[in-house]
Amino acid sequence: MKIYSFNSVKKIDSEKIFFSDGFTLTFSDCINGFYNHYKNFTNKTTCVAERKIDEQQPFFNFYTEDEEIKIIFDCRSFFAKSRNIKNFLFFQKNITKLGYKTFDLT
Repeated sequence: MKIYSFNSVKKIDSEKIFFSDGFTLTFSDCINGFYNHYKNFTNKTTCVAERKIDEQQPFFNFYTEDEEIKIIFDCRSFFAKSRNIKNFLFFQKNITKLGYKTFDLT
């Protein structure tokens, strides 16, 4: 499993998430990976990840054929909890605006 901080996300476009180390995560791979991970889903959807906001460090988990990629919201400032939730919701909104869904584990 690769774990990235939200601060490592440099760009999101309609096809990929780009990280500061040069790694890219392709949404089409995530759709297939999610479907393979949750075999009890009867239809392929546009679901690309699972998400959980009520953790100490909220996160999104993305699955591909090869690996699991986790994006955590781990700000450590004085207002860390509210900033992490704000960034989490911002990230979720951007994914939704691109036409993708995430599965809520909360």
